[in-house]
Amino acid sequence: MRNVALLIAYDGSGFAGSQRQVGVRTVQSVLEHALEGLTGESPEVARFAAAGRTDAGVHARGMVVNFRSERLLAPRSWVGGLNARMQDDIRVLDAVEVEEGFHSRFSAVARSYRYEVLTTRVPDPLCRSHVLWEPRPLPARDALVESFRSIVGTHDFTAFGSAGSSERNPVCTVMEADVEDRGERLVFRVKARSFLYHMVRRLVGAALEVGRGRFPAATLRELLEPGKHRFVPPTAPARGLVFWSVDYRPPYAGLFGSLLGGAT
Repeated sequence: MRNVALLIAYDGSGFAGSQRQVGVRTVQSVLEHALEGLTGESPEVARFAAAGRTDAGVHARGMVVNFRSERLLAPRSWVGGLNARMQDDIRVLDAVEVEEGFHSRFSAVARSYRYEVLTTRVPDPLCRSHVLWEPRPLPARDALVESFRSIVGTHDFTAFGSAGSSERNPVCTVMEADVEDRGERLVFRVKARSFLYHMVRRLVGAALEVGRGRFPAATLRELLEPGKHRFVPPTAPARGLVFWSVDYRPPYAGLFGSLLGGAT
């Protein structure tokens, strides 16, 4: 039985999330159906696993999945064969056979997300499924950036999690957190070892409240101290969020080369 890893990207607009759910279209169900069509092997044999999970409407640029198969195919045959069996809102970018011990989720040491906000006076119809349009002015942009950067480190992120998280421990280590101000666009970037359910969207939601001038720059940091701040962070809409990339420990660090880069 071979262990095959795929690098995939998808537009989450047409998916009810990444994990298999009964009666709805998900990333996992689409991939499993394509795998079964290509190999003749059932999902039970394939034992599909993913580096992370995304909600309905959330996109991915560098998601890694792995599965088991008896078939011996060249990377380009996996890529071409699977893509030919799926709609064009999901693509396999690369494929590689990996050691038996590799697991797309448990071998990962960090995951990166990106969230984009458009701050134009009028929304851009070409971006409506992939960025959040912010119709209100953001008079406190510097405070927003300062606030978001303050979450770097190991903290209890209970205030930013939601029920349903697969992570039992609310303590997360954030290695990078930054906001690039491009004038009409704000690009939030965050990298952590693990994330709570809705954590990134709530971090962005809280930072935007700071940017609107409703709360001081210290708000996000205070929310990391249970009981100190009673503000409940809003959850930013799914459409602006992209699962950007995964980092792996050696010997898998260069798994997909330049195709699987950092949060840039």
